[in-house]
Amino acid sequence: MKKQFTRFLCAALGAAMLLALAGCGPKEGSGGDGDRTKVAFVSYMAVDQAEWLQNLDQGLKDYQSAHPELEIKLVEATQTSEYEPKVRALADAGYDIIITSYDNMAAATVAVAKDFPDIKFGSMDGAIPDLENCKNIQEFGLSRTETAYLAGVAAGMMTQTNKVGIVGGSDVGPINEIIAGWQQGMRSVNPDIEDVVVYANTFTDPTKGKELGLALIGKDCDIIGGAAGGTGVGAAQAAAEKSSYYVGWDVHYGDVVGDLELGSAVNFFDKMVIQFIEDAVGGKYTPGVRTIYGLKEGACDFEFLEGSKVSDEAKAAVEEARKAITEGRVEISSEPIHK
Repeated sequence: MKKQFTRFLCAALGAAMLLALAGCGPKEGSGGDGDRTKVAFVSYMAVDQAEWLQNLDQGLKDYQSAHPELEIKLVEATQTSEYEPKVRALADAGYDIIITSYDNMAAATVAVAKDFPDIKFGSMDGAIPDLENCKNIQEFGLSRTETAYLAGVAAGMMTQTNKVGIVGGSDVGPINEIIAGWQQGMRSVNPDIEDVVVYANTFTDPTKGKELGLALIGKDCDIIGGAAGGTGVGAAQAAAEKSSYYVGWDVHYGDVVGDLELGSAVNFFDKMVIQFIEDAVGGKYTPGVRTIYGLKEGACDFEFLEGSKVSDEAKAAVEEARKAITEGRVEISSEPIHK
């Protein structure tokens, strides 16, 4: 009787230990960290090098604080030689979702994704070749055409000379999408408007931006747009010097042009990346396609500065265009009318 009881007790204790171990073990898809979903964003540049990246970093930290079920990490990979090793290290560490940035990291993303088919990879504006054949990579990006369309509406409503110009950083896809939206927006409210496009071929040269801005003003453009990063600061300086209106991208330029700014097409990278994470976690992950996050998702907008000289009529036109875009009543081509 005593031997039977001892065997029963040992069996019961063994079963209890197995149940305890099973309960403490990692769950499938959890990255080996209990119930937490592990997410990594890999940046090709240092966080302190760009305001948008600093905003993204802080936004992800705030989001994780409100979502303890997630573990979110931002990793810097500032050298080409670091791209694949750092992405691969995250995959080896059991991350569930890995997001890479821009076409710089496209090759590294594809290489690692092939070796880790169960991990969900996201590529922010990666221009992944043959994306439709990638089984675990989803590309995503901001809608540049939507906010540029609104900027064009503002310019089309406010011009007095019926001629406007824009300084683009370079003759590349993302900038040309901006130019396309800008041109279509202005023509939606002012069909006879004339616009001039110039490319700086640099995003970091304010002197070049000012030179081009002054040249546009010399061609009777009374409104200048600047989609050129740091080069755009120079275009804004030209507008301020000649008392011309200015339309900005990414940030506001009130400190340069004061109340001459008609508004800025601003982007919220943190909201875009968070939306992607929520889609990936919530069962809306769609590998092999490119997803665009725009006005409707709150990932971008066109903002007026307080005290702006934009007329009430122009503001109303912008608001009507915003509503039409979010309701799907406007189709915007990503191809410029001209360059």
